[in-house]
Amino acid sequence: MGASSGTRRGADGSYGPCCGGASAPINPLEPVPPTSASDRVHVDGKHFTARGRRFPFRGVTYGTFRPRDDGERFPERGPAKLDLAAMAEGGFTVVRTYTAPPDDIVDLAADHDLRLLAGAFYPDWRYLVGASRRQQREVARAAEKEVRATARRLAGRPEVLALVLGNEVPTDVVRWLGATEIAGAIERLVGVVRDEDPDVLVTYANYPSAEYLPLEGLDFMTFNVFLEDRDDFRRYLTRLHHLAGDRPLVLGEIGLHAGDGDRAGEQRQAEVIDWQLEVATERGVAGTCLFSWTDEWWVGDAAVEGWRFGLTREDRSRRQALGVAEEWNRRTVADLRHPVDWPSISVVVCAYNAAETLDECLTHACALDYPGLEVVVVDDGSTDATAEIAARYPVRLVTIDHAGLSTARNEGLRVASGDLVAYLDSDAYPPPEWPYYLALGMDAPDVGGVGGPNVPPRHDPPAAHRVAHAPGGPLHVLLSDDRAEHVPGCNMAFWREVLLEVGGFDPIFTSAGDDVDVCWRVLDRGWEIAFHPAALVWHHRRPGLRAYLRQQRGYGRSEALVEVRHPSRYTMTGTARWRGRIYDSYPASLARQRVYHGLYGAAAYQSVYRGGGHALDLLHQVGVPLAVLGLLTAPLAFLGAPLVFPAVLALAFLAVLGGVDVARARPPLRLGEARARFRLGVALLHLLQPVVRLWGRQRHREPARRTINGDDGLPGPPRPVPGGVLLLPADRPRPELAAALVNELRRRKVRVLPPTEWEAYDASFVASTLVIGELLTSSHPEGCVQVRVRRRVRSSFAALYALAAVVGVFVTPVAGAAVVAVAAVEVGRGWWRCGPRVRRIVRKASTP
Repeated sequence: MGASSGTRRGADGSYGPCCGGASAPINPLEPVPPTSASDRVHVDGKHFTARGRRFPFRGVTYGTFRPRDDGERFPERGPAKLDLAAMAEGGFTVVRTYTAPPDDIVDLAADHDLRLLAGAFYPDWRYLVGASRRQQREVARAAEKEVRATARRLAGRPEVLALVLGNEVPTDVVRWLGATEIAGAIERLVGVVRDEDPDVLVTYANYPSAEYLPLEGLDFMTFNVFLEDRDDFRRYLTRLHHLAGDRPLVLGEIGLHAGDGDRAGEQRQAEVIDWQLEVATERGVAGTCLFSWTDEWWVGDAAVEGWRFGLTREDRSRRQALGVAEEWNRRTVADLRHPVDWPSISVVVCAYNAAETLDECLTHACALDYPGLEVVVVDDGSTDATAEIAARYPVRLVTIDHAGLSTARNEGLRVASGDLVAYLDSDAYPPPEWPYYLALGMDAPDVGGVGGPNVPPRHDPPAAHRVAHAPGGPLHVLLSDDRAEHVPGCNMAFWREVLLEVGGFDPIFTSAGDDVDVCWRVLDRGWEIAFHPAALVWHHRRPGLRAYLRQQRGYGRSEALVEVRHPSRYTMTGTARWRGRIYDSYPASLARQRVYHGLYGAAAYQSVYRGGGHALDLLHQVGVPLAVLGLLTAPLAFLGAPLVFPAVLALAFLAVLGGVDVARARPPLRLGEARARFRLGVALLHLLQPVVRLWGRQRHREPARRTINGDDGLPGPPRPVPGGVLLLPADRPRPELAAALVNELRRRKVRVLPPTEWEAYDASFVASTLVIGELLTSSHPEGCVQVRVRRRVRSSFAALYALAAVVGVFVTPVAGAAVVAVAAVEVGRGWWRCGPRVRRIVRKASTP
């Protein structure tokens, strides 16, 4: 398989069953007979379940056909029965129709244990001429009437997997009428279906040219994708996973035209369908629908000639592609076509007083059906029943004195025997496919680690879901759709040899921050970190305001430690300088998005790009604490009415920002509490989190600097030479020594400016309001590195001082003289900080 490079197997070549525990297969291949309303298909993370088991979504499209006497666009009962029987015999479990199936087709589907992805057809906006609001409303009303009638007639039928509320509204129509209007109309149709049948799933069949339609109310995302290049297909499926978020991704149409129907064309069709189904399986797509079952296809009252997308010809004779589909209908991610040398995996669960959640975690972890998998539980000195619970399972239990999360993870690394070491939090649990997707994520020789999303279980209380939508949680930071800068510790895996190479986890991190630190160290060693969007784990959040704020205060402490360890990756405001973009599974509804339409709207893939998140995050992380300080000035109003202005301005800022947060919050589908209450709760957490996080970071910043006193050190002793230059022994390459110098300056509270990599110096720093220092190093003479700081006047600030002095002279000569005196002090302070202070810092950090 194309994604298998870089995977490895244990030295003994043996594969054993996971933990020796009983488990169900990943995707039971036998379909689940829909016999009652309780047998309906449900969404389960990125996949589907029915009757408590994974539902294998193996679909094929059917129709449309010549209208029958009753007007339905399906074959008569006899031919339809033969078709559905052949589909079931071939291993298909889902039949997608483009119009609402009549009762006899639904009954036939039930007879053959098939589920229906039923289209609700209505003449949509593509048939309009003009842009009249009245016409648009008429189309919407007619659509609502048709969808309501369809949903009412099919209500309670477990054979109906989902209703498809439209198919590929053309991108020209979307641009003509507006994406918001089209999306709003489809969302209203979702509400109509919920009113008639709350339990049926709902989707809309989109396509790449209109991928930007914001359809948040759908239970799962359906896309029709026709790509004939394997790499393009793989990349686009990864992208679609990010658009789907925490919902399943279904391919509503894939396939290939069989050309002229000759042997070469049919061979090509079979080959493309083969790798399409393989890539879809490898990428964790929840379901596929091959287009189509037969060449017989009617549009309106006329048959379409020369249409050869069918797995069978018009007379129902088989094509080679049907045999390929039947083979893949028997396969799962565990047995992809080209045998993958699955790496052995050690799942390490670090637990401290985790009795409340560990049983659930190990129940699922020990049921994983993966070759060569072991589960290691590290009990970090728990005082509750953690060890007793772990002892009930076939795991390798290690008990240590309480020393913190990083030490526990290092202990798990020490005893792990797998090539790949996967870390799972004790309050998280994996779905059956998880280890396979982690292994498939290691898809290149330079990939050292991999991670995936983590979302709260749907049955968690609303308070936990509010916390999941709040800032500061365990989120991944992506550099591209499948490469990460950071993956959270609750769902991450690394090659064992890579963790050993970087020295494991830093014991200084006792509760959090170790995952950020280890990811950055892995990247600094030249490895990449992959991201597989289907390698999902369920992760319980801490419900309740107090628990959340206490957690954020602890994260602030850990962030102070990370900042001291990696000062170059932080801004002057104390926030991390991520190169990638922070992702979560719940994209905000008001996130600014730009759509690439192409020149004249002619791009085949009119892609959506979300933006504006950094500015909004800055308003929270910096603006909210400043606004709180502004509120604290309110008592000054007793000294004079104008002094209340800062507090009023701060209150207005918080009110506006809180309103934005309320509007941006996206309540989960089928929420168990009032949506308004959910939005208000999320907004409150958005406003409180920056203050608590900053408090934890500021309170522990100085202790962190004392704890981590630059153990790398600088070579020494430094020797002063003329011109204010220090001469250091070259114990490492000059760029590494320059980086160590910059880190030491940051540790000593010097405001080093973020580099752009275009400077003719190593780094610059703010010495005073009027002076900038520029640090330079040079590796001459041989065996030495010279260090000096040159001074530069900040011209913009100098102009402000000059203007203030001139204005002050006109007011009173004393004021002008005071401004000049302040400027002189600032120049002297800057001169001292660029010279004696820097040399003193270097001498203190140097090791003889």
